[in-house]
Amino acid sequence: MKIDKIDHIHVYVENIELAEQWYKAILGFSRDESLFFWFEQGGPRVIRNHGASLSLFLRKSQHPGHTVAFRVAARSISELIPALRQHNIPFSVSDHEVSVSVYFRDLSDNKIEVTTYDYINAKQRLVSFV
Repeated sequence: MKIDKIDHIHVYVENIELAEQWYKAILGFSRDESLFFWFEQGGPRVIRNHGASLSLFLRKSQHPGHTVAFRVAARSISELIPALRQHNIPFSVSDHEVSVSVYFRDLSDNKIEVTTYDYINAKQRLVSFV
């Protein structure tokens, strides 16, 4: 499986508005308006600074920590799921309406997300795994 790049990192915060302001003032991040609908539906508020992307989540019961999300082509999802199954690694698949993500944990319980924005192709490929 070829990873294209780190897509985003989940950051759990006490106050999303204050966190967004802080990341803007200190690191130059700005809101990704094209993904604001996710926030309106209860998901993260996505902020970007060129190629860097953070997904701000309201901390509820999460301990401080992050989820690293790797961006891949849809075909890599077809390679990843069999590998996870072969190694008996529990995973979940989420349809985000513009992307498809596979979530799992590494040996040290760190959260990993592998995501593709090749949405239609990924949805078609996932049919073979259902």
